[in-house]
Amino acid sequence: MAIRLDEKTVSDLPIPPGEVLGEEIEALGMSQKQLAAALGRPVQAVNEIIRGKKAITEETALGLERVLGIGAHVWVGLESAYRMALARDRERERMAESLDWLKEFPIGAMAKNGWVALVRDKREQARELLRFFDVADVAAYRSVTPVGAGRFRLSDKAKVSEGALSAWLRKGEAEARKAETRDFDANLLEEAAQEARSLTAADPAVFAPRLERLFADAGVVFIVVPELPKTGASGVARMIGPRKALIQLNLRYKWADVFWFTLFHEVAHLLKHRRERVIVDGEGVNGDPTLEAEANQWASDFLIPPDAWRAFASEGDFGERSAGAFASEVGVAPGIVAGRLNKEGLAPYSALASLKRRFAWSEAASA
Repeated sequence: MAIRLDEKTVSDLPIPPGEVLGEEIEALGMSQKQLAAALGRPVQAVNEIIRGKKAITEETALGLERVLGIGAHVWVGLESAYRMALARDRERERMAESLDWLKEFPIGAMAKNGWVALVRDKREQARELLRFFDVADVAAYRSVTPVGAGRFRLSDKAKVSEGALSAWLRKGEAEARKAETRDFDANLLEEAAQEARSLTAADPAVFAPRLERLFADAGVVFIVVPELPKTGASGVARMIGPRKALIQLNLRYKWADVFWFTLFHEVAHLLKHRRERVIVDGEGVNGDPTLEAEANQWASDFLIPPDAWRAFASEGDFGERSAGAFASEVGVAPGIVAGRLNKEGLAPYSALASLKRRFAWSEAASA
């Protein structure tokens, strides 16, 4: 679309409006001094507008409309288009500076999961990533994301990608914010956990939707998000608002007993430590040892009552039959008992393999 300025046609390409103004008064044989007098403005102000040093305000545009007969909306539109063009130029420069930032993220894996679009142009890829994080620029990303803002520390020894962990956390948060739940209630969460415990022997197709409903009624979004390469985390517990919490897991270890222990470990964090910070669990994340020990103990005791475990452990019979019978007695999946025996060194990992189950991502996804 072109803009008609008297007998001249100016294209809609962004150009300095002052340049158009200068050409217009020149065509009319009007000097800057005469225009300034007609507008009731200082000559210096008009000169700065023509040189692009000063913007054409709405008031000036109205004055130009009366003096030159060219609609105020034309001048305002030229000014707006020009300023936007300058802003886009500055953005392109910032995008060029953020190309190294892209290297921090497993873009291919994120695209494969459908989290971001995969595009050839690196600047557009950076914009796509900024949209994923809902931030304006890299500096904002650094200040608001849990990893970038330093809300927890990563281990120097573990090969954890800050970008991968940040993206995994962001995906869970974004999904959680869309989910509908009741207001968070710690008492209801404990009741939900009790019912969740009864589902440890069920198939994912059965327990996954049931867990989602149980926790939502307690004000907690329960979600399983695919792990990205070098994420490091296996679970996270966090408040994502004053009345909504999130438990986010993945199938990093695939063993069902680890999945259930991690779930109740995160429940413990919400019950005991929710006001602390974003709590991420997994290899490579340096959590508070005291908080982790408390969550571990709560999860262990919740899955298998301490008195019952001590009585079972004292008998010394840790075969498949006795472990299975004990699991039935306390009401949990046999793999949870097997995992506890393995963890405490009471039975080798190979001895109770038939009691343990592995989850595949397709099972969780289809559930």
